[in-house]
Amino acid sequence: MPRWIDLAGAYNVRDLGGLAAAGGVVRPGVLLRGDNLDSLTAGDIAVLGDQVGLRGVVDLRAPFENPREADWFSGLGISWLHEPLLDLTGLTDPSVRPGQAGGYDFAKLYATMLESAGAGLVRVLDFLVSGSRAPALVHCAAGKDRTGVTVAVLLAAADVERAAIIADYLATAERIQLVREALAHREEYQHLREQASAGRSAPAPVVDPQAIIGALDFLDATHGGAAGFLLAHGATRVQIDRWRHMIIEPR
Repeated sequence: MPRWIDLAGAYNVRDLGGLAAAGGVVRPGVLLRGDNLDSLTAGDIAVLGDQVGLRGVVDLRAPFENPREADWFSGLGISWLHEPLLDLTGLTDPSVRPGQAGGYDFAKLYATMLESAGAGLVRVLDFLVSGSRAPALVHCAAGKDRTGVTVAVLLAAADVERAAIIADYLATAERIQLVREALAHREEYQHLREQASAGRSAPAPVVDPQAIIGALDFLDATHGGAAGFLLAHGATRVQIDRWRHMIIEPR
């Protein structure tokens, strides 16, 4: 079951603790994922600071989405990394939406995202294993695509079971409609509001298991897995071993 962290200003935040891995499980309180944090209330911030003990935030949003280090980060000793990942899905930027009448292939889009994301994902890994930055929360706008790909790489590199990675990805389906409705109120995602006002509001994006399966297949086929992918783009074995030690609780 997803370990949701229920907040008033964000809907897709969860702790990845408990996912099955080779020789153990993911530790609670190390890696969180979520949607954007720009509308958090004072109560939400207290939850993340006092209850969760948040120490790191990785923001994957593009510059046009106005990513920024929140004022409350410094007060809680939270380190912030902005590492924009290419989003080809069209949810946040309609100009990149593929023009296919019958929908589009998320697995292919995720593989394309990964082709250009190697160096950035190594920087994310370095951020997580350098200093006291756990628990750390990885997020984009909706917490589905860019976050999904990033988290899948991090989990797979730590030998989390494929079925657990897929199950975690699918958990976003429970919250994605709420996330989309919240995004539509933000100026950066005006196209979602325009769709709604014109009566053309699209249904919430499908959370398709084949999308993340395709991303994992791409990693396996091109680099022998997520660890090989990170190593090929500049990560060190020490960083990957440190990450596995941080996130996996032995049985």
